[in-house]
Amino acid sequence: MLEQRLLEKAIGEPGRLIAVEPFGHGSIARFTIDAGERAGDWFVDTSRQPVAEETGFVIRSHEGTVARIWQHPLDPRLPALRTAVDPERLARIAGAAGSEGEIEARVLAYRPGRRAVVRLTQHGVHLFVKVVRPGEAEELVAIHEACRAAGVPAPEVAHWSPSGVVVVRDAVGTPGPVVAARMPAAELLDAVDALREALLGVRTRRIARASVGVRLDWHVERLAAGLPERAADVRALLPGLLANVRRVGPPQVIHGDLHIGQIFCTDGAVSSVIDVDTTGLGDPSDDCAAFVGHAIASAVRNEVAGRSADAAVLQGIAGAAAERWLVDAHTTALTTLHLLGHAIRIVDRNPAAAHLLLDRALVTGGIRPAS
Repeated sequence: MLEQRLLEKAIGEPGRLIAVEPFGHGSIARFTIDAGERAGDWFVDTSRQPVAEETGFVIRSHEGTVARIWQHPLDPRLPALRTAVDPERLARIAGAAGSEGEIEARVLAYRPGRRAVVRLTQHGVHLFVKVVRPGEAEELVAIHEACRAAGVPAPEVAHWSPSGVVVVRDAVGTPGPVVAARMPAAELLDAVDALREALLGVRTRRIARASVGVRLDWHVERLAAGLPERAADVRALLPGLLANVRRVGPPQVIHGDLHIGQIFCTDGAVSSVIDVDTTGLGDPSDDCAAFVGHAIASAVRNEVAGRSADAAVLQGIAGAAAERWLVDAHTTALTTLHLLGHAIRIVDRNPAAAHLLLDRALVTGGIRPAS
């Protein structure tokens, strides 16, 4: 693997691949090293996208930058991340504001080069620090406020800084995965549909996160390389995807990364929706596809892990959502791509689940496996 060879060239160790995501003209791959002076998470960025300041190794050729390599949390595009995961720095900041006591910082999500979410806990109270690229924080605050003004229950913004930090308060309600085991699937989907309807009233010109369809070729070729014995199955999906992936109709306000883990419910309604960072004008089918794809992927991971009851609940939600929303070839194609994306993220550490996800993608795409 190219990224692994580049990491070994830079630091002398190849590391163990954890995940890879498309970025710019290439990708950002995440590796881990378990022991020794290089222990930790390392990232190899082959996007060739410029940065304001280098924070790690740079490999160049006569044509320019080949790769950037850094160790977490020294992401060159998210300079505020270093502060957000440093308990000592956070304690000093809190102390200056008159709050004393130990602060626990835990990274809940991290998309290298794009954003991170860090949960801060002090005196049993949670705050969530969203770390974004400098210059994006004000826009992020604006979309939170626009959502709340339209009745979309996004978390309240407690603080923000142009350095790339937005601090939001905790969500209200019971987490979606817990609700899923208690609420009939149809009622849960009714609540999600009500949320999607409310999103249509958000006043914004912001563009939602790019559709999964814009990197169609990357998804197909990456999974074909990750599961070479099933490359024919993966590539068999390409004609149907190419024919149906383009958006139909005008853009509308969508969440941009809608799935069951993003919602909290109270009395049968969505009382909080998190990660509206991706919200803006986009393709309504993307939210449907993301929700179904995530539910199927979660069911598969639970199935492989032996948690059959959880898998059955999630598969039931996925089936009901597919029946409700996958009513055209376009939404179905996007869902298939989401499933390929989930398979790519786990193909190296959980190949059994990746194979099952490819099976689900083939079924969704209406193709019989060749293998």
